[in-house]
Amino acid sequence: MFRIVILFATAALCQADLPVTPPPIRCGYIPTKIYSCLGNPKLFKSDISAQCTKSTSECDRMKCIFKKSGWTDDANNVDRAKVIAHFDQFAKDHPAWAPAVNHVKASCLAGNLPPQGYELNCPPYDIVHCALSGFFKNAQPSQWSSSEECSYPRQFAAACPVCPESCFAAAIPYGSCNACRLLPQTP
Repeated sequence: MFRIVILFATAALCQADLPVTPPPIRCGYIPTKIYSCLGNPKLFKSDISAQCTKSTSECDRMKCIFKKSGWTDDANNVDRAKVIAHFDQFAKDHPAWAPAVNHVKASCLAGNLPPQGYELNCPPYDIVHCALSGFFKNAQPSQWSSSEECSYPRQFAAACPVCPESCFAAAIPYGSCNACRLLPQTP
């Protein structure tokens, strides 16, 4: 008799309209779908990016892109005015991204930007990482794809710091990456 009661109670619970708690967001690696869920905003011209694929590190790749884009001076110092002009043009060409561009200009280009990854003394890398983080965090809701596969990347962007993938290498001590100090494991 007790088994029958348990069976009916279980069946009733299965039929109940109980709220489903979504799984917690796990911060860490950037979801690979995040770019496609935002329509793949291209910060650089693809022909310039293609010329810099043989670089030995991400820092060298960003330095190459900045140099070929004309965003550095003869001493390889970043010319912030030229980078700001690039982002201003990007906002004109893509008006939906104007709030993100304004954030990038204020947060990434207005003053001294601390290192964003484990590499030190690489301003082009720091600017690009900060800009991508700004785009992820400041995208308008209408810019996100509404597909089911984009639900997690959208929640990740809202809840987690955007950490360079190199910060998760085994050789890098936990919490030592500048952009990811005290990385939360859940929101």
